[in-house]
Amino acid sequence: MLDSHFIGRSALILGLGLALAGCTTGGNGDDDDAGVPILGDGSHSIDSLQMEVMATEDDGLFTPRDLEFHSQRPDELWIVNRGDDSTVTLLDAGTDDQASVHRGNTGGSAHFLAQPSALAFADDGTFATIHETDDLTQGPNGTPEDFMGPTLWTSDLDIYDGGHGGHLDMLHNSPNGMGIALERDRIFWVFDGFNDSLTRYDFADDHGPGGAFHGDAEIQRHVAGDVRWREDIPSHLVFDPESDLLYVADTGNNRIAVHDTTSGDRGNNHGPSYDVGSDMQYEIVGGDCTTLIDGEAVAEMGRPSGLELHDDMLFVSDNRTARIWAFDLEGNLLDYVDTGLDDGSVMGMAFDGEGNLWLVDAENDEVLRISPKAAAE
Repeated sequence: MLDSHFIGRSALILGLGLALAGCTTGGNGDDDDAGVPILGDGSHSIDSLQMEVMATEDDGLFTPRDLEFHSQRPDELWIVNRGDDSTVTLLDAGTDDQASVHRGNTGGSAHFLAQPSALAFADDGTFATIHETDDLTQGPNGTPEDFMGPTLWTSDLDIYDGGHGGHLDMLHNSPNGMGIALERDRIFWVFDGFNDSLTRYDFADDHGPGGAFHGDAEIQRHVAGDVRWREDIPSHLVFDPESDLLYVADTGNNRIAVHDTTSGDRGNNHGPSYDVGSDMQYEIVGGDCTTLIDGEAVAEMGRPSGLELHDDMLFVSDNRTARIWAFDLEGNLLDYVDTGLDDGSVMGMAFDGEGNLWLVDAENDEVLRISPKAAAE
């Protein structure tokens, strides 16, 4: 049954005009005079900031693509590796006591944590991952190419193994998943590259560590065809619970999109149904998807990837230029910084409790921390 949360609300997005790729665009993109301290206060130079290497391949990093701080243990940073289907956890991250824990890279990881592109924590300390693969992850006679989807995990390091024994649930039908964001409870949004959609997964009750029952979920496929994946580059998402808006790094269309998650109506059921009954897996039609930032025209972006909502600003990392941008929520440019990193390096980002910005360098197998010099010296 369709959640009434999705019915009868029009979009609440301001400052948008000019049709683009089936949506609309807004923000004049030329107001960067004010400056944002974590991006160098208008200097645009990384030399005005402190950028430190916080973890390397010696900690187990192997093509890191995303990172997020634990929802209940704020000094614990979790990182997903595409290179060997694994995670690295930094305990006491950023302190003199920092230590790393590498998990995964097992036979079970090749299915449950296959080529992860992103992760997101729930408030209860569980987390979910999404995976960029449409391969047969359980052998030539195993799961079909359209099988992969998000996995729900325990973060208890006494149980979590990055494989079958540490997973709490798994859902399917979103291969080439490029981003994931928590809505609430055990509900996550996925950038579904296989279907060019934004897909809402409600895991409901999990089956416990190492179980196999996935049949109590609900899966809704929104705005199919309005977003487009780009191979090898995550398209991160962030959900704003105050507005019910989902912000999207729509990498394939070189834009930042915004989806009003309350818009649209229930459409047809869709398959294949690997987990749930067909009546609990369906399309949402007529949803509002708009372009907040046109990467080429507004910000000279090329491949937007990382996305964070912090202090009422939207931070975007560009995988092509290695710039990090800050915009207001109407799409106006506030500031940016050139990190000086390689083309293809910058992907996921996360803010710590002190407002420092952490990011992955996928090309050099590093995690970096950016902070104002005044705070670091």
